[in-house]
Amino acid sequence: MESALYIVPTPIGNLDDITLRAIEVLKNATLIAAEDTRHSKILLDKLGISGKKMISCHDHNEGERAELIISEVRAGGVVALISDAGSPLINDPGYRVVTICAEQGVKVVPLPGPCALITALEASALPTDKFMFCGFFPVKEKELTGVLESLKSADYTAVFYEAPRRIVDTMELMAKILPEHDVTLCREMTKTFESFYRLKAKDAPEFLKADPDRTKGEFVVAIGAVKQESSEVDPKIVSAIEELIKTSPVKTVANVLASITGIKKNDLYNLALELKDKSN
Repeated sequence: MESALYIVPTPIGNLDDITLRAIEVLKNATLIAAEDTRHSKILLDKLGISGKKMISCHDHNEGERAELIISEVRAGGVVALISDAGSPLINDPGYRVVTICAEQGVKVVPLPGPCALITALEASALPTDKFMFCGFFPVKEKELTGVLESLKSADYTAVFYEAPRRIVDTMELMAKILPEHDVTLCREMTKTFESFYRLKAKDAPEFLKADPDRTKGEFVVAIGAVKQESSEVDPKIVSAIEELIKTSPVKTVANVLASITGIKKNDLYNLALELKDKSN
């Protein structure tokens, strides 16, 4: 296997989600840099991988660990970077290690695999064409209020992580600030009690409090964008579409005008199709 730093995702709950490629890298690794070596050793044992040299790599020692990783790769080694669960760097350590390695010319190979953020989006039933991952919700109420206020006019799906002990308090504040926003609460994903609760933010607190089991486990919270009331398109834009579709594909026209006007690409595409049909 080629000498490099490999970014290796690990299961977020179900061991069967480990990829064949991830197992291959872990088996061939001459060094495994883990967020928590004790936690990762349990995973390696379950995979039947033993005798590996391991070092811890977390927020407080990434700088010095990067130097060890660079030395290992330059000596012909294969280094696997793993976190406790999911994809490294996604709200987990690894950013500084990858940055330093890239700056030093060390090859970095990312492996696709389990990621709570993406798993939640896929099942959220919320728009995924535009989204923002925001990490954990702020703990302090003032900061949380500011974050939620900023989402009032957001045109994207916002995704957060939240701990079970704070989920009810967080949703109570959200219910006050974003009552009509669609929310999906993703709980215990890929595990035995995996659940997806899709509801309005205003209904979430009482729903969660109605059954203590609903607040158990780690959460990913996806918040839908505000639903804009439909309005007539500016006649100038309609005229522009009519001219452009004479010489350009409908999809191209929609993409270009969406980037200029801020109007949703799908809306422009549908309008362009309608105008093209009328012109034929």
